[in-house]
Amino acid sequence: MTLDLLDHAFLDRWNAFPATTTPQTTTPQTTAPQTTASRTATVPPLPTDFIGRLLDTAWQEWSTLADEIESARSRGRRAIAVVACERGAGCSTLIAALLRILRDRGRDAVSRDHAGLAENRSATESGPTHDKRIVLVDAGVWFPPGRIHRQRLMVASTGCDAAILVRKGSREAPASWGVALEAIGVEPLGEVISFATPVETTTGTGGMA
Repeated sequence: MTLDLLDHAFLDRWNAFPATTTPQTTTPQTTAPQTTASRTATVPPLPTDFIGRLLDTAWQEWSTLADEIESARSRGRRAIAVVACERGAGCSTLIAALLRILRDRGRDAVSRDHAGLAENRSATESGPTHDKRIVLVDAGVWFPPGRIHRQRLMVASTGCDAAILVRKGSREAPASWGVALEAIGVEPLGEVISFATPVETTTGTGGMA
């Protein structure tokens, strides 16, 4: 499953504000430290409900992704990692938006960073078997440039049952990222393309080192 254009609001939000004039250049000797007031005069603020606007931008795609997460949980996938090829791809924002959807649906959904996953999981795995909590893990970069190294991927994915790949539209999907995850027992749920300008449809294929 490939979802496109989910993060258009990242770019569109700047178009919601009038263009500002270019500040005049002054010498360092005469430039006073910039105050909070002067900074807000030239930098557009974040929308009051940025996540809400992001969801409105592509509601059907967001809903489809939330459906996939719920389906994965019904198959026993409790901890779902949101992973990237590089920093700044939008994983944290993706998680924040998905948490809102899932909680609005009445699901018990929480977020963890990877460092805190093992601690929280060990404390809850012995709990009641009817526990339906969904844990979204902000797992960081799993697929940096270059070949996929099995050992590194196994360490990075410790405690995770499934994964969603987030990549910027300007970057190609890692070769066989889904196959690589399946080989270590992590179910690939799909790919989210962030900051995409054209409509793209991509699937990950290739090998593992």
